[in-house]
Amino acid sequence: MSARAIEAIKGAILLERRGRAFYSSVAASTASPGVREVFSSMAEEETRHEEALAMHYSSLVGNGTLAAVTTLGEVSEIAGSIITDKVRNEISAAGYEAAAISAAMAMEASAEKYYREKAVEAESEPEKQLFNWLANWEHGHLELLAQMDRALMEDIWFENRFWPEI
Repeated sequence: MSARAIEAIKGAILLERRGRAFYSSVAASTASPGVREVFSSMAEEETRHEEALAMHYSSLVGNGTLAAVTTLGEVSEIAGSIITDKVRNEISAAGYEAAAISAAMAMEASAEKYYREKAVEAESEPEKQLFNWLANWEHGHLELLAQMDRALMEDIWFENRFWPEI
């Protein structure tokens, strides 16, 4: 059993709890059904991540090894373009929801970086697979949020005529 691996998983569980709390809060606070759908789905995924990490933590502490990585499941895809269009039509690029999307992007980028670093530091192949799996999942969240953010930015550009005259 590696003390470093235990600390890495404890840090990962904390990241997932913070993410779930943030996403749940935004979902409960928004007037936008599209934003609520995105953030509720992301909160549910963070719960699944935490459950997977808790299973690995218990296995590591109890058996000295991580649980089988095959039990993690596939990285899911939230229907990005459909949700982006819904969100784009429901919210203002300068409102609460847009700020939440921006904050979520920073949080996902930070989580992905943490997981990539832990994968590099991993002392076993299952540990490396676990952290790469989490990093890939967080990267998917980041891509979805970035797509939504770009769509909102384009709306502002069009509304304010930021496009150059040709």
